[in-house]
Amino acid sequence: MTTLREVQLQLLILNHHLIFVAMNTSEEITILKDAIIKYGSVNSEGKHSVAYGTLFDKTANTLEALNGTLRAAKRQKKVAFDAELLMMPKDKDVQVVLLED
Repeated sequence: MTTLREVQLQLLILNHHLIFVAMNTSEEITILKDAIIKYGSVNSEGKHSVAYGTLFDKTANTLEALNGTLRAAKRQKKVAFDAELLMMPKDKDVQVVLLED
């Protein structure tokens, strides 16, 4: 049977893991935003935008999980794109728009 102390220790470890994941996601979103600005252009609405294919190619060595980072950034309303999940090569021309700098 699991003791209260063991449960508390497991919760503490889980809490530290969640903090690490949140910090890591924040850093990856910053890398994503920088890549959109660097490799994209300003669209007709004055927002930075880049094709998913370009983003995929240019961030292959810096973002391990581009789709996960994109989904997290979309949930946080930092980027927008017209798909639930972007896949190469099918969605290579879909624009990823930076909503905030």
